[in-house]
Amino acid sequence: MIKNADLEDLTELGSGTYGTVFHGKWRGTDVAIKRIRKSCFGGRSSERERLTKDFWREAQILSNLHHPNVVAFYGIVPDGTGGTLATVTEFMVNGSLRHALVKRDRLLDARKKIIIAMDAAFGMEYLHLKNIVHFDLKCENLLVNLRDPQRPICKVGDLGLSRIKRNTLVSGGVRGTLPWMAPELLNGSSTRVSEKVDVFSYGICLWEILTGEEPYADMHCGAIIGGIVKNTLRPPIPKTCTPEWKKLMEQCWDIDPDARPPFTEITSRLRSMSMELVAKSKKRENKP
Repeated sequence: MIKNADLEDLTELGSGTYGTVFHGKWRGTDVAIKRIRKSCFGGRSSERERLTKDFWREAQILSNLHHPNVVAFYGIVPDGTGGTLATVTEFMVNGSLRHALVKRDRLLDARKKIIIAMDAAFGMEYLHLKNIVHFDLKCENLLVNLRDPQRPICKVGDLGLSRIKRNTLVSGGVRGTLPWMAPELLNGSSTRVSEKVDVFSYGICLWEILTGEEPYADMHCGAIIGGIVKNTLRPPIPKTCTPEWKKLMEQCWDIDPDARPPFTEITSRLRSMSMELVAKSKKRENKP
């Protein structure tokens, strides 16, 4: 538990469906502070109680997660302004991967893109081993540190609130998140909802990392939902894409959850791609 008095909000980093995120300080450490909207715990008092209880239970789980590719969770602030709750997590200096992809001034070459994809997959592999489903995996929720020009670091962020998140996403069909949502989340076949929904989202993330674009940017919600569910809509793959990356991406966003590879397989395939790329560049260097 963290006291609100021990926190200092420095700058607003952004706001979304669940609240506002600030870069702040906690006992001299740079942190990200997410102040959660009261409406997240709305509804009848029994529902509000249940959601609050779930939130605390989830916080307990999150505080026990320790992995170099998962954003560290420091604690909950129970006495936020106006009676709101807040979460305090590790601060990542370059913010979201989506932001880094848009900036384009630090060109991410193929090697760095594989490293970033691998980092994210390692983080997700760990979460799935802990039986945690993210439900909202996208480049907006992958956080990066690009200070080392040779070795970018990527971590899975925006964990928690998964019960609230899932209800909001499925019932409210949050616009910004639709392109990453698996067909089984959108067509009401809840019996098929498993950790494989994250693998589908990861496939779309691979496309984002590859192209720097946002999927279906100009499309209407209804058309996106219909296309994903009917399996007629997936992002267009550029001709420059390597066969291995293309195959992995397409398998991740397969309509059948059982056909999507687990993250243990994804990490080993990306590792092979990385080694192949290194070998190729060495060959080029050694050419007379």
